[in-house]
This record gives sequence, structure tokens and C-alpha cells, in this order.
Amino acid sequence: MIEELVRRLRPALLLVALSVLPACERKGAEQPVPERPVVETVDPAAAEELSRGVWQAGQVQLADARAAVEALNRAVATLLDKPSEDHLEAAKLAWLDAHREFTAALPYIQVAFAPAELRKQGQALLLALDSWPAQPGYLDTVPGYSDSGIVNDTAIELTLPNLRRQHRLTAHEEASTGFHAMEIMLWGPTSERTAEQFVAVGAGEKPEAQATNRRRELTRLIGEGMGEDIDGLVDRWPFAANDLSRHFLALAPVERLQQIRAAHTRLVDEELLRRLPESSESDVESSRAADSKQALLASLRELQANWLPAQGAGLAELLLDRHQAAALAQTFAALEELLLKMEDPIELAELSQLARARNLLEGLAGLMSGVTQVPASEEEMTPVKLGPAG
Repeated sequence: MIEELVRRLRPALLLVALSVLPACERKGAEQPVPERPVVETVDPAAAEELSRGVWQAGQVQLADARAAVEALNRAVATLLDKPSEDHLEAAKLAWLDAHREFTAALPYIQVAFAPAELRKQGQALLLALDSWPAQPGYLDTVPGYSDSGIVNDTAIELTLPNLRRQHRLTAHEEASTGFHAMEIMLWGPTSERTAEQFVAVGAGEKPEAQATNRRRELTRLIGEGMGEDIDGLVDRWPFAANDLSRHFLALAPVERLQQIRAAHTRLVDEELLRRLPESSESDVESSRAADSKQALLASLRELQANWLPAQGAGLAELLLDRHQAAALAQTFAALEELLLKMEDPIELAELSQLARARNLLEGLAGLMSGVTQVPASEEEMTPVKLGPAG
């Protein structure tokens, strides 16, 4: 994996060395990149304290995510009980908060499910909660197809087990559980959802078969599934549960740090980069809620807190040299500054901004992995003084 990472990151790492670190000379940035990062000696006691601290920070963040999902489900229940535009807006705001809290937990989820024997479980969890893009017509009525979606397909009994079976049944866009299925239900397939579309219908021979009533139940069930999934993860997390943490604690302290490093690098390289569109044809994570940028920032800020905390030692102090750590800090700052300047929703940003953001993300991956070697500035190099000749 490291060799492939080196090959793909070289252009981005050169950009970081040149644009983020003005003090670095071009000739320094063009020095050969080592095929494998140099692993410095790490104090086992410091590694023990930090690795446990990262795991416990994950527990705190997941508790915040669970609380946000619970608040979302309460807002959805209020909307269904008393449909109004105010209650619909409150449910949307609760979705935005829950989505950001969940994406802030992604760095920790990647660490927890990093062991080979747990990766399939981790992938299944993320697909259940965060599968995107989501096809609106799979769930609800879309223009030109008045009978589309699960809300109109009365052959599908609305139960949570059935929704889980329908999820990604024949294509990856067929999301029927998780955040982005809920996004479609709250914002609507064309981002024109009204509270009236959640008003219960009591007339007719089989009111439960009415599309509006099925829409209400489908929305409720999606929220129930999200709560069930996040509850299960939170319950498995604590050291006392001896579940997910058992695999983590079985490693030596320094090996835990290397697992965290590899998981964070993989998160940036495989997950966060996907959230930056390469062109107008690219998929967008939260196109209706317009939350792709803020969700990305939530993950990046949690990564930064792990690597460069405001107080105490972080991963950068133990795993990187001071030049790499300085480059990492400047890259985080440059990326956040750029993202905040970009249009929201993110797909409206200039292509040049998106390209630069992708390069900076690739630079982050290179620095965190240890692949990028940052040369010292000329000011730090002490000239050799030669004595007089003869």
C-alpha cells in the first residue's frame, strides 16, 4: 500500500512543499522520496497514553453523534405528529447536526475497524449509515414517475428488516437506510419537500397503502435504523466492553499509533477525497442538504485535533519530525482556509479551487503517512566555516 501511495502522492506532495512551505527551496523538494517512511523511535509510555487518549476521544465523539441522531429522531417524530414548515425545518437542522457529528467520528471508526478481521463489519456499518450517492426515485416519487419509489410499492412491507434487505439491493445508489436516505425524505427528491407531504391520510379502504402514509412510515423507519446502528457502535466501543477495543489493546502501544496513522491516511485517501468533486459530472455526497463541505470540515478538524492538539502531545509530535509537523499544521490551515472560501454547496465551487483542495488533501495523506520528507529551510542550515588557507 505504501508504494502505491508514494506513486500517487508525488505530484501533490511537491505542490505542498512548494506552496505551503515558502521556506523550502525547489531543489530540496525534488530530492528523492523514500519508498517507505522512516519510523523514529517512539517512547512506549507516551505511545500508551496517546493511543488510549485517541480511543477515548472516539468514545466521546460517538456519544455526541448518538445524541445528535436521537435529537434528529425526536425532530422527525414531532414533524410526523404535527406536520408544519417550522417542524420540517427543525428536522432538517437536526439532520445537518447529526450528519456533521457522524462525519467527525469517521477518523475513529476507521481506527476501530482497521484489523483485517473487523473490516467487513466496518464497511457494512458505513454502508448502512453513510451510503451515497442515493437515488431519489428508489425511495419516493420523482417528476415524470408518479408511481416510483418504495413509498408507492405496496409489495414492500414497511419494516426495518425489509428496508435493510432493500438497501443497495441491485445497485449502490439504491440507499434505503442511513443519512442520505433520510436526506431525500426530508429535503425531497427535487429539494422541494413541503410539510403537507407528511400529513397523514385517513380516508380510503387501506390508508396504510397511501403514498403519504408510507412516506411517513418510511421516514420514521430510516431514523429508527440510524439510531439502532449508532447505538450498536457506541455500545461496542468502551474499554470495559472488551469488544472493539480488545483488538486495539492487543497491539503494542507503538503499533497502535501506526494503526491510527494508517487508518487516518486511508480515511483521507479513500473517503475524504471522494467528497471533493473532480468535475460537474462527479457525484456529490449531500447535494440536497448542501452539507458536503461542512461535513468534510468536521472530519478534518477531528483529524487535526488528533495530530496537532491545542494542548498536550499529538500524533505529529510522536510520529513526525518537526519539519513534517510544521508542514502538516500549515497544510491543515491552508485547506480549511480554502474550503471556507469555496461555494456552498461544494459542487458550485470553482474547479481550480476543487483541484487545489484535492492536492492539499493528498498532501495531508503524504505527511501523516510519513512518506513526505520536508527539507530544512536554508536559515536552519549552519554554514561550515573554513580556516585560513596554508
